[in-house]
Amino acid sequence: MLRQILPSILVLTLLAGLTQFVRADDKPSDDLVKLIIKLIGDPDREFRAAGLEKVRSSAKGAAATHLFAAQLTKLDAAGQIALLSALADRRDATARAAVLELLGASQDEQVRASSILALGTLGGIADLPLLVKSLSASGPEQAAARRSLVQMSGDTVNKSLAAELKTATPHVKNALIDVLSTRRATDESPALVAATVDDAAQVRSAAMSALGQIGSPDQISALLPGVLKAQKGGERDHAERSVAMICSRIDNEDERGTRLIEALNTIPPADRDELLPLVGRVGGKKLINFVGDIASEQDPARRKFGIDALSKWPDASVADKLLEIANKTADPAERNQAFQGYVKIAATRDNRSDRQRLDRMKQAMKAARSPEEQLLVINRTRTAYDVEAVRFVQPYLEDPEFAQLACETIVEIAHHREVRDPHKAEFDKILDKVIAVSKDAVVVDRAQRYKRGETWERPKK
Repeated sequence: MLRQILPSILVLTLLAGLTQFVRADDKPSDDLVKLIIKLIGDPDREFRAAGLEKVRSSAKGAAATHLFAAQLTKLDAAGQIALLSALADRRDATARAAVLELLGASQDEQVRASSILALGTLGGIADLPLLVKSLSASGPEQAAARRSLVQMSGDTVNKSLAAELKTATPHVKNALIDVLSTRRATDESPALVAATVDDAAQVRSAAMSALGQIGSPDQISALLPGVLKAQKGGERDHAERSVAMICSRIDNEDERGTRLIEALNTIPPADRDELLPLVGRVGGKKLINFVGDIASEQDPARRKFGIDALSKWPDASVADKLLEIANKTADPAERNQAFQGYVKIAATRDNRSDRQRLDRMKQAMKAARSPEEQLLVINRTRTAYDVEAVRFVQPYLEDPEFAQLACETIVEIAHHREVRDPHKAEFDKILDKVIAVSKDAVVVDRAQRYKRGETWERPKK
């Protein structure tokens, strides 16, 4: 035990005595610097840590920094990594030359990454090309370069990073866009807007993500070509959500709708309908009639765009319009699109109560015309966290066509303790039925756990 605590006692004693080596003018004495250097190179971890702490906080001045940095080549890899961190925290650019020298000489991946990371505080604009080049590396060096570029200070850093976007490879462009976004480089957002129409899909998506975080409503019009260039499917959905996020920064709902309509009017009419799903994601009363009129037009192609837009509304304010379309149309495909949109919107967990969501599900079930539509309703009822929702689904446990999905919906609602605990006896009986009917081992396990009052963790994706 004594052998274990002795180094700590010595370190504490040593640290307490180091103040005697500081001159009256706060400049470190040669003896202090020599002692810190000796501690840095000590094989004992605690002594080395004491020395590194003093590198961070004591012995101020460029001369001492130069001497500390000179020790980099004399240490093993672990010592170099530790000293690089301490020098970075010291924030004295005098150490920059030694860091660059080590970066050029070392073959150790972790040492190189630590050197790159240190340049974020010790380097400057002259090191930016090196750091940008390091973004094309893999593993820790790339991550370190990204962190350094985020940390680097200077009035022209953002401008230089944005300039690099013009000639970088798609992989590096992605990293640069991420850096600019993290730096909140709103001054260079025009470069990000330009990247939304890049030939590489990954670059377009990265730029849209960045602008979703730092973009301005003044850029809505400029971003619409990027939405149109995005491939339909996941990329287009992502682009629409990013622009909708920018629109949400306009607090006034009517103004938000007006600004978006004005932006749409800058797009050629032939392309404008393709942007209607974006309108749906933005939502608002002003836009309901705008989209609703298109969803009811004579042209089937335009109606499809309009229904799609209504199906992406952020709340249930368009539910009645979708149900009206579903009930009136004679086109089976259009009926399917509108009914699915209605059920999706009706089940959205917005500011309505669970009972209101359930009422919409009951309305949908009455309007359902096929087993497929009924199954859709049973599935979406799980968003209504209420015992009445379980009572609504329970009868479908008796029908083999619907029983398995009804089991899943019931255990999803039972997952919420605040719903099942006040009605434990009733839930237990229904869960017994689920256990007897379900063919899914996970559903059965969940039902058994909920009966015992236990929790269940959803597997991570």
